[in-house]
Amino acid sequence: MSGALWLLIGLQLRGWSRYLLGRLLTLKGALLATLGGTFFVLWAASVCFAQAATPRSGLEPLYVQRAGPGVLLVYCVLNVLLSSGERGVYFSPAEVNFLFPAPFGRRSLLGYKVVFNVLIGLPSSLVLSAISYGVSTSFLRAFVGMTLIVLFMQLFTMAVNLIAVSAGARLYSRGRKLLLVAVLALAALIVWRVEGDPRRWDFRALLRVEHTVEWQVVTLPLTWFFKTFTAETLWPDLVKYAALGLLVNGALLGVVFALDAHYMEASAAASAKIYARLQRVRSGAGGAAPAGKVRFTLPMLPSLGGVGTLCWRQLTTTARMPGRLLVVALLIFLPILIAAQALNRAQESGAVTALMAGWMVLGAAIFLTALTPFDFRGDVDRIALLKTLPIPPWRLALGQVLAPVIVVTLVQWLVLLALYFLTAGAPPRRGPQPATVLLLIGLFAPPLNGLLFSLENLLFLLFPTRVLANNPADFQAIGRNVLFALAKLVVLGGVCLFAGMVGWMVGVFFPVLGLVMAWLTIALFTAPLFPLIGWAFTIFDVGRDTPA
Repeated sequence: MSGALWLLIGLQLRGWSRYLLGRLLTLKGALLATLGGTFFVLWAASVCFAQAATPRSGLEPLYVQRAGPGVLLVYCVLNVLLSSGERGVYFSPAEVNFLFPAPFGRRSLLGYKVVFNVLIGLPSSLVLSAISYGVSTSFLRAFVGMTLIVLFMQLFTMAVNLIAVSAGARLYSRGRKLLLVAVLALAALIVWRVEGDPRRWDFRALLRVEHTVEWQVVTLPLTWFFKTFTAETLWPDLVKYAALGLLVNGALLGVVFALDAHYMEASAAASAKIYARLQRVRSGAGGAAPAGKVRFTLPMLPSLGGVGTLCWRQLTTTARMPGRLLVVALLIFLPILIAAQALNRAQESGAVTALMAGWMVLGAAIFLTALTPFDFRGDVDRIALLKTLPIPPWRLALGQVLAPVIVVTLVQWLVLLALYFLTAGAPPRRGPQPATVLLLIGLFAPPLNGLLFSLENLLFLLFPTRVLANNPADFQAIGRNVLFALAKLVVLGGVCLFAGMVGWMVGVFFPVLGLVMAWLTIALFTAPLFPLIGWAFTIFDVGRDTPA
């Protein structure tokens, strides 16, 4: 590899370090890094103390050795079967524009990409090693094994992409079909060896698959990674299996360099598509449809001083993401309905079922804010444009936050309607009816969602970040997530507790008025957040605060 490419790698690492250091020198960056580092250290210490206090039985490392190769094999098969024919090695737009025309050979660029992927994968390996340390025999073995596994996955993906480029789209598609037939035939052979007559097949007996010769031959290279991960001794176990794992990765590296056919054109086209997809994901619009695929448009809302126009724009963006809305509906719909069905069978009162399931519907919104970034979070790259709009900051904040509140509220109302039909068959009892309980819960959905998304946007503007993190070992990102979770928990819990106390004190004498006062209390806590969001938007420095 050329010395200029080594220099480029060093400059990129230096620039990344300067970026992190520059963020640490700011007050917000230092606080977030301190909070994230403290949380990470406490978590790591708790894991270490738990491992020291609990005697190791050896069952967990053995389970990793048995299940790990199968999981990695499934990853390899799916990587081939679910890939498209238009594949290529991913290069960033800057690399395509400056390195492809430069006087570098194809193998030099492949070497540059491999070395760079290995270096940026080390923080991921470090974090994954810390997470999986409990099922390994030591942190050193976990780190070595995880590094080899991450490197294998990177090289395997690169080899598959280059095979697709070398073979061509049509031949590669035929090869995938042949591979699928071969995989199904091998699976049928292994199952037949284990079970024999299909009439005697038992799912639990399929665990004996690992003892067949076919399975051991297919997964033999993959078992070396996990034996490194769970090695009992440094010598000879760790050294031997780590060397074998390096041999497997070295063979894949040889395949990558042997398939360095004219991949640059395909890689440039594939990289442009991947980069556009990454940009949509990082801006919070991961499921957005590309331009030109608009199936319908929403009617224009009244202007309302710009609030309605901004809300209409965000709702239009939402309508172009039916896949994301379906995910939101399924995440909030299926588990709650299954739990409500079980609870409805366990006891006779439909009101209790409706109350518990209804509060689950409201509480699920806390975990769905990341799936509905139709506000400032999705407009992180358009903050400069929003600053040019002739709208007061508080109105702009209201227009931006209103769309996700409407979307999540509508989804919750649909789930509550389904819960109504689920509890409608319960025998009548004294006390509140399920329909009344669900109606009251539905009325509290808008102010609670307004409080949740207002707080989310306020924290985002004060501590901006992207949906897709640049580095899993970034302590600022860890601190930001911890801060967001604590702030939402404290504010939502405090407001709900205070509103409940107000409603209870008034409801002792006037029940209906108590509910109204509780609703107004939540709304009164939400209303001052919009001027605060406007203030945070005003002080947002596009050049300094826009996350990379």
